[in-house]
Amino acid sequence: MGRALRVRSFHLVGQRNAQLSLVSSLDEKIKNNNRVEDLFQEFTQGLGSLEYINGFFSSYQDLMKNPTNEGARSKLVNSAGSLVSYLKDRKRNLDSVFNSIDYSMRQAIDRVNTITKKLAKLNQEILTLYAQTYARGQDYKNILDERDRLLKGLSEYINVRVQEDDIGRIMVETSKGFVLVEDKFNWELYYDGSNKLVYWKSKDGTQVNISNEISGGRIKGLLDSYADLQNYQNRLDQLAKKLISEVKVPVRTGTTEYYWTLNYANPTDQLGVSGSLTLQGSSTVVINYNSTDTLTDLANAINTSGAGFTASVITNPDGTYTLRITSSNPSYVIEDSKGMVGARVFQGAGIGDISVDSNLALYLSNLDYSKADEFNDFSRSWWDHSKEIYQSLTNSVATNLNEYKRQYDIESNVLNSIEAKLRELQGVSIDREFMEVFQLQRSYQALAKVVSALDELLQTTLNMV
Repeated sequence: MGRALRVRSFHLVGQRNAQLSLVSSLDEKIKNNNRVEDLFQEFTQGLGSLEYINGFFSSYQDLMKNPTNEGARSKLVNSAGSLVSYLKDRKRNLDSVFNSIDYSMRQAIDRVNTITKKLAKLNQEILTLYAQTYARGQDYKNILDERDRLLKGLSEYINVRVQEDDIGRIMVETSKGFVLVEDKFNWELYYDGSNKLVYWKSKDGTQVNISNEISGGRIKGLLDSYADLQNYQNRLDQLAKKLISEVKVPVRTGTTEYYWTLNYANPTDQLGVSGSLTLQGSSTVVINYNSTDTLTDLANAINTSGAGFTASVITNPDGTYTLRITSSNPSYVIEDSKGMVGARVFQGAGIGDISVDSNLALYLSNLDYSKADEFNDFSRSWWDHSKEIYQSLTNSVATNLNEYKRQYDIESNVLNSIEAKLRELQGVSIDREFMEVFQLQRSYQALAKVVSALDELLQTTLNMV
């Protein structure tokens, strides 16, 4: 291949490799988001967490409408357990996808390190074979072809910039300038699985975090997939925290731990409701509160009541604030005129340890029937909040996947166009090489005829002597 044609081909190969990096990144993100989509049946069967959420809150409202119904109580306990089980199953499934991505990342890093090592070795071989005779020159071209094949493989995993010298040796860098191959040396990448980070290792042993500097290839796709999955897990965790923080049942006795029904963005927010709290313990005390009071005001009043109750402002798992009231004896009674006190249905800190409160059945046997209507009203907003969070999760999965597929279709078409141009150019190169071989063969045949004629002339001359 002529020098000008080879330079043009190398330039086009670089364009193809850059586009391949982009397409490979999108392909990896599609593959991993498809795995997530498969976890949530809403996308395929119209079922999933939303059904469990709806089932639980429907059971809750059925009980509040008929609080003495034993069957409704059992149904609420069962539906709460089913919802928790489904959410924890999805958490385990997402963890499995995380582990799969982690495995793929380790393989990708190993593949990059293997390829850069081979490219450094080829640089040495190119130098050795340079300026050989034409017969050996064919072997030299084969090495350049192998070099280009390795560069294509490398670009599938990470986007790189490549510089070629006059004899075909290359220097390879990441798109942000971290050297991977130069002369006979190669630099390795390292993957920190604990923190999901990719490092570039310098020759002096220092490591540089280049995770945010990688802009293409499967490694980029895997890093982005980590971010997507973390977002989905955060939303699932947000749902669990919202259920733990909000959902309560109206209980007036039989437990030692109660919670203010409403949650607030700040501990200094006003209660927004006026009423009275009756504590029947070591003594009976009625505490009146108004809408301008705060949780702290109410806690101070309870703590100084002397009725055998204590209170403190706490942070809920979802980041809001509420009041926790503790009685020193489960036989003590607490009543609120507005239904502002109840027991939690769920316990835990988030998706990792959410569970149905172990005393839920006991709470339901001590329901404050007089406040069932108020709690039925509260449950409507709790239901809406839970559905909103979950739907934002599924919408995020669908939106990401559709966008990645759209981009993939566009960029794949660009890649195919570049590949077509490259095949056309390489076809020209093959034609020229064929012509050169053909001309060489013709020259050899002509030379053979000349030698044969000389042999005949020499033989004739000898016969004449």
